Amino acid sequence: MTAQAPDFMIAAWDFNQTPAVALTEPQPPQAGHWYHLHRAERGLAEWLLNAGVPEPLSEAMLAEDTRPRFERTHSGFMLILRGVNLTEGSRPEDMVSLRILFHDGVLYSFRKRAIKSISLIRERLAQHDGPISNQDLLVTIIAEMNNRLEELLDQIEAQMEQLEDDNTGSTSARQSQLTKLHRRMLRLTRFVRPQVTALERLISDADKWFGEDEKQWLQNERDTAHRILEQLDMLLEQVWMLREHLQQEVAEKMNRNTYWLSMIAGIFLPVSFLTGLFGINIGGMPGVDHADAFWIFCGILAVITVIEFLLLRRLRFW
Repeated sequence: MTAQAPDFMIAAWDFNQTPAVALTEPQPPQAGHWYHLHRAERGLAEWLLNAGVPEPLSEAMLAEDTRPRFERTHSGFMLILRGVNLTEGSRPEDMVSLRILFHDGVLYSFRKRAIKSISLIRERLAQHDGPISNQDLLVTIIAEMNNRLEELLDQIEAQMEQLEDDNTGSTSARQSQLTKLHRRMLRLTRFVRPQVTALERLISDADKWFGEDEKQWLQNERDTAHRILEQLDMLLEQVWMLREHLQQEVAEKMNRNTYWLSMIAGIFLPVSFLTGLFGINIGGMPGVDHADAFWIFCGILAVITVIEFLLLRRLRFW
């Protein structure tokens, strides 16, 4: 867009022509147009009202906190999606919100933080290799957002495999990494699950706005989103299995250490009793006046220790 465009207007394209043409000057919204808007900038709500978007729809698009959902409206529909946050310094699982409004043939999309999927589509449009209609654009947006999700899940799955194969790291370090992965996947599941439902509802009403080919592509992307959700569920189960395995390793190590401490205590218990008994400082103790009494006593303790060791080994205590 040129400097004359409002601050909230990131990009605008006219799909009434093939290939689509970028709108370099502000124009009244018309059927076949796509407007990509920054929802945090001033003046957007008023512009939407002037464009004929009802106030309840405008408020829904500009709300601060939303979850993925689909709602049919009198003149179209609204679709709220979540995509991977690939902004530098951010956590990908803190998914960014993309609000889409299809109203009177015009497609509006709203974002607060940059979304890589939209950037890629804009680059393709600039190269005359992008979508050819608003409906095709929407399918492409959903497909690109699914692609980013799949890339993130591939990274998480690789980290899970590394944790499973790690036999050198400490158990506490592995548990800490596992907890971080678990937290990331829970954040993803929180948004992916309702997103699948939103896509299913969009497909159930797709006949009103999409052709057969576009509807089939939508179904493919719905299936992709469902597969992503199933993969997330599988990874979460894998987390629990690995966590139980690590806890079992810790329990076995503690049991082994406790066992050996008990063995050592059992061997030295009678020796400690005798040394304590002969350590009392009262009259009548045998060997007090004998020059070799100490060494005889030490020999007796050694013999008792050896006998206990052999006895415990014969009884297969280890």
